[in-house]
Amino acid sequence: MSTEVITVADAAVGICDIDGQPMVFHCNHYNRTLQNTIENCRHIDNQKILIHAAAEVTFLGLQTHFRAYPDMPLEERLRYAENLYRFCGFGLLPLLASVKQAVGQSEFNLSTPSSHYGRALALNFEKRRGAGEYFDLGFTIGALSAAFGEAFSGELTKEAISLKGRQSTFHIYVGGDEFEYLFGLKCGTPAYREAAGLSSAIPERSVASNIDERAVIAGVSQAPLYGNSYGLIPAFGVELTRHYADYYNLIAYRFEQQLTAALTKRPSLNDLLIYDYPALFYYKQYINLEGMNLSRTLLTEAGHICGFNTMGGIMSSEAWEGLVMPMIETREDWLHGIVAVINALGWGIWRIMELIPQEKLVLRVWRPYESLGYLRWFGYSQQPVDYLVMGVAASLMNLLYEGDIIQRPELNMDYYQRINRSASSFWAEQGRCVAMGDTYSEVTVTRRQRG
Repeated sequence: MSTEVITVADAAVGICDIDGQPMVFHCNHYNRTLQNTIENCRHIDNQKILIHAAAEVTFLGLQTHFRAYPDMPLEERLRYAENLYRFCGFGLLPLLASVKQAVGQSEFNLSTPSSHYGRALALNFEKRRGAGEYFDLGFTIGALSAAFGEAFSGELTKEAISLKGRQSTFHIYVGGDEFEYLFGLKCGTPAYREAAGLSSAIPERSVASNIDERAVIAGVSQAPLYGNSYGLIPAFGVELTRHYADYYNLIAYRFEQQLTAALTKRPSLNDLLIYDYPALFYYKQYINLEGMNLSRTLLTEAGHICGFNTMGGIMSSEAWEGLVMPMIETREDWLHGIVAVINALGWGIWRIMELIPQEKLVLRVWRPYESLGYLRWFGYSQQPVDYLVMGVAASLMNLLYEGDIIQRPELNMDYYQRINRSASSFWAEQGRCVAMGDTYSEVTVTRRQRG
């Protein structure tokens, strides 16, 4: 059936896609942390970054699907978009019912009682000043534009789950110029077509362990990780999404580009931004937080949160107990086990190249989704861009050696601060990068030294 959501997974290269769009698993903590990072910067067009990226990836995917089924009626198109939204764990989106109620109108409201992003943002410690369901709004705009073949636009309202409300409401407009560009949108640069990292051979594991990686990948792949009746994916103690890889890539790299441009025009922002991002008070003792170093540090910190919450949650879960724990014989097997799980998440293929307990990890990644996305949208990069890989790799070492994930600690912010912000915590540096033309990306994780 054309309204069924079909995922195409290639375990050999660690990539999964839906309608030609690469998809990756991420949790509510990473989703809200990355959005907060972008929202908290008052010196860029943060709302446009978030909404337009969502509209673009949604539109491109649905346009591909609808072109494959050119005779699909409008109702079926809207129903497919609803199914996709629910399947991916974004929540519920009553596109068809809202459109039927708005026949003949040039604008209308669309309300949803379930939003992954609304629920995630409601976890923030600080009180929000406005609704934050930017991804949901962008998805709605992209879906309606692709389904109808004409541009839609919209805005958030004060009724939002992210503001602790019972539902999130978007005000939708038919027509307008803001999203007309979607119909001429293309991605896929010459660099993406020729880059060495797109076809390089992926080696087998070279560091011995007791983990059967193929069995782990098969087990994770068979798990029912799709939206429930509320359109949510509760798993491993978090709420997951099967998300557009290029949504993350677009918002991260556009944030980096706009913030770098703002800092170039106004260098004094370096000092002011430290007050907007408390984490920078810690990192400034290790890093020269000027220019792109500042944005890179913030994006890597989002990766730290992902590694701590998502990977820590997986290693504390019943699924881990049943699937991976029977294979584990050493502390280092925990790291090999979680890397095997990661290789089922659509993030590419990770390989541990060197592991010195308590001291060092060298990790290589083939087909890393960040680098591939950068190549696809922007071409070659002049510097490493796999911020998630760096953040997650450092957090894994902190969970294993600075803390003790084996003892099943409570994964709260106090514990995060203790193991990720200690004087001897681990930090990752990236050398090789697929987006720079290398055949693989490589990060080295060691204990951070002041100075």
